[in-house]
Amino acid sequence: MLKKYVYCALVFPMIMMLFCSVLFCEEEDVLSKNNLGFIRAVVDDTIITQDEVIKRSAPAIREARKKYSSNKEFSENFEKILEDTLEELIDRKLLVKEAYKVFGADAVMMNDVQKELDYFLKGAVENVGSLSKFYEIAESQGINPIEKKTELKEDIMIDKVIKENVNNKVKVQPKLLKRYYMENIDEFRQKKEIKLKHIMIKFSSHNDDKEKARALAEKIITLLSGGEDFSSLAKLYSEGPNAEKGGEWSFDEIQGLRKELRDVIYNLKDNEYSKIAESPVGYHIFKTELIKPEMVREFEDVQNEIYQKLYREEIGRLKKKYIQNLRAEAFIKINKY
Repeated sequence: MLKKYVYCALVFPMIMMLFCSVLFCEEEDVLSKNNLGFIRAVVDDTIITQDEVIKRSAPAIREARKKYSSNKEFSENFEKILEDTLEELIDRKLLVKEAYKVFGADAVMMNDVQKELDYFLKGAVENVGSLSKFYEIAESQGINPIEKKTELKEDIMIDKVIKENVNNKVKVQPKLLKRYYMENIDEFRQKKEIKLKHIMIKFSSHNDDKEKARALAEKIITLLSGGEDFSSLAKLYSEGPNAEKGGEWSFDEIQGLRKELRDVIYNLKDNEYSKIAESPVGYHIFKTELIKPEMVREFEDVQNEIYQKLYREEIGRLKKKYIQNLRAEAFIKINKY
């Protein structure tokens, strides 16, 4: 019994320090609940430790640490991340076991798995320059290359078993494409795109003399009516935003204008410039250019997009059902803290 307490006194602080380094935090109320050697779940003849859960959830935990400023928010989301990760690991254990059951004894299939693994690792090594560099980078990131290789092999096996039992069974009937198109027509409606150009003559630039400012604005109208380019005149005369860019605005910026100026713009036809409009700060001349008219994309142009969307959704549905069936046939015991 004494040895047990001595062991805990020596080892537990080290475990806690390791845990802190993974989380990049010091919340005692969170850390005190977690012992890395604790068995979180039993899945048939395999176990999942808290260590596995922490390692796999580390990236999400780091993001949560950046996102949530208060310890309370972080603690609540931290627990959710661990629970979600545990569920993912349970699914992974079941899929790996199923993969070994389906083709683990098939020498040809396992040879294909090994070839894919070797090809992937070869590419990874070539990207960093050498095998020694590959191991050096892995170790610097706290990655055990042997464990990572096993994980990658399992990833390939999972992909194959999912492809065999899910992807290859997906069927999207052509009539569903047309039905989706008709029921979701707004998804394929393209809004009208308009480019707005603006010339502004500020009162303040003319000693608040409205007559002088008006005279310049009328001169610009005369030049426009004579065929002068709007953008060139904006660069030369405009005292408003983006003058150096020919007075070009994004159409969204219209929402920041006064209502009376917006009304002037909305009443313009394609490639038409406005009359002189007055605001409390100066005179304005606008021009709109139609880039794309409002239209609904034809079914023939979007049917491949619809197919890909429905295909992905069906894969998600069948994969979820497949994993649920694996869970129903397995022994799963989740241990609470």
